[in-house]
Amino acid sequence: MLINAAGEATIGDFDTTAAWLSLRAGAAGLVAKATFALLLLAHAWRPLGGLARALGIAGALAVGAWAAVDAATYYALLDTGRIATTSPLPFPSSILVALVALALAAEIAAPAPRRPWGARRLATSLGTCVAVALTLPLVLMFTFGPTRYVRDADCIVVFGAKVYADGRPSEALADRVDEGIRLYHRGVAPTLVMSGAPDAAHGGSEPAAMRARAIAAGVPAEAIVVDEAGFNSAATVTNTAAWARDRGVRRVVAVSHYYHQPRVKLLFERAGLRTFTVPATMRRRLLKEPYYIGREVLAYYAALLFDEAPELAAGGSPR
Repeated sequence: MLINAAGEATIGDFDTTAAWLSLRAGAAGLVAKATFALLLLAHAWRPLGGLARALGIAGALAVGAWAAVDAATYYALLDTGRIATTSPLPFPSSILVALVALALAAEIAAPAPRRPWGARRLATSLGTCVAVALTLPLVLMFTFGPTRYVRDADCIVVFGAKVYADGRPSEALADRVDEGIRLYHRGVAPTLVMSGAPDAAHGGSEPAAMRARAIAAGVPAEAIVVDEAGFNSAATVTNTAAWARDRGVRRVVAVSHYYHQPRVKLLFERAGLRTFTVPATMRRRLLKEPYYIGREVLAYYAALLFDEAPELAAGGSPR
C-alpha cells in the first residue's frame, strides 16, 4: 500500500488499489492509504498505542467494510447477469481483503506477544513479504481473471498467441479468436482488432491466422483491424491506444486467457482506455498452463514497474 502511494505520487498511473477495491485514489485517498500503511509498518515494529492505535483500528475496519460492500456488489451483479464467470467457484478478491482487514483490526486492538527483533524474526518477515508478493498476482488471476465483464464497446481486442508454420492457430490462439468472434456476432462492438506478430521461428503471422479464422466464421473483412506489431502485451496495448486515439475509441473489450487478464487490464487502464476483460473460453486446459501462470507473476510485476519487460512477454506463447 505504501509502495502504491509512493509510486502514484512520483510516477503517476501506478496505484493498483482498484484491482482489489473499487476505490480510485485522489490526493486525499493517497494520503489516507499512505498514513494507514505507515501505521501498519509502525505496528509491525512495535504495538501501537493511544491515537495511533485508534486510527489503525479505524483504518482496518474501513477497508474491511469497503471490501465487504465490493463483495456484495460482485454477487449482486453475478445474480442479475451483468457479469459472469468461468470459475466453478465465484470468489471475488475483495472477500480476502475484508478478512485480512478484520484480522489486522483485531491484531492492532489486541496484539499477540512477539519475539524481540533479531535475525530470525527479520528473515521470517522478509520471507512473508516475498510470499505475499508472489501470491497477490495469483489471487487476481483466479478471482478477477475468470470474470466476464461483457459490455458494449467501440472495439474488441484479441491478443495473439502461437501460430504454426502452416498457418493454423494453436489451441490457445483459436480459443481467443473464437471468443472475439462470439462477442462480435453478439453485437458487443463493431470492430475486431487482431493483434500479434510474425513467429520468430518460421515467420507465420498470428494476425493473418486470426483474421482468416474470423472471416471463415462470418465476420466481414472490413470489420477486422490487423496489428502485425503486437510483439508483446505492452506493444498490443500501445498500438491499440494509438489507433484508438485517432478514431475517438474510448471503450474496449479485451480478450485473452484468464491468467493474462490482470496484466491486460493494468496496461490498458494506464493507456487511458476504459477496458472490459473477457477471458477466452478454453475447449480444454492448456498443456503449459502452469508455466504460463508462473511466468505471468513475473510479467505482472514487470508491467507494473516498467510497463513491460519484452523478454518476459516474448518468451513463448501464449503471451
